[in-house]
Amino acid sequence: MENSIRKMLVAIDGSETAAKALDYALNLAEKCGSEVHIVSVVSPIESIIPRFTLAPLPSTLYTSFIDEIEKKLKTVLSEALEDAKKKNPKLKIFTRLLRGHPADKIVQTAKEESFDIIVIGNRGQSGIDELFLGSVSNRVADYATCPVLIVKLAS
Repeated sequence: MENSIRKMLVAIDGSETAAKALDYALNLAEKCGSEVHIVSVVSPIESIIPRFTLAPLPSTLYTSFIDEIEKKLKTVLSEALEDAKKKNPKLKIFTRLLRGHPADKIVQTAKEESFDIIVIGNRGQSGIDELFLGSVSNRVADYATCPVLIVKLAS
């Protein structure tokens, strides 16, 4: 039987649930011989800072805030890659930082690059997005054109 999971997209954000989803994906990839693409998404500022803030903030503050988030996610990706290669040295593992609304970018990337499956944790670190849009994992599951595996923390 031909392997049906050749390319796997794993979305992480530095949360405990994302780490568990990555571990699950790496185990699955090892069994299937899949390549693993780990992504993180930098959200647009308006999805992080509510539009209804009382006073407008200087644009330099927004830029510096996004720069800090980007720096953190680059570190998250780098550490995830290092840990993944230690645990699974034979796997082909790639990382990438994306920009945009997380669910939309994950779904778009999976579709455009013909991923066979998306692996994502059920709860991440975003708060505002979930409040207004529903969880990222739910949106990915609703709109993805490939299977989505949502990993939960054990309760």
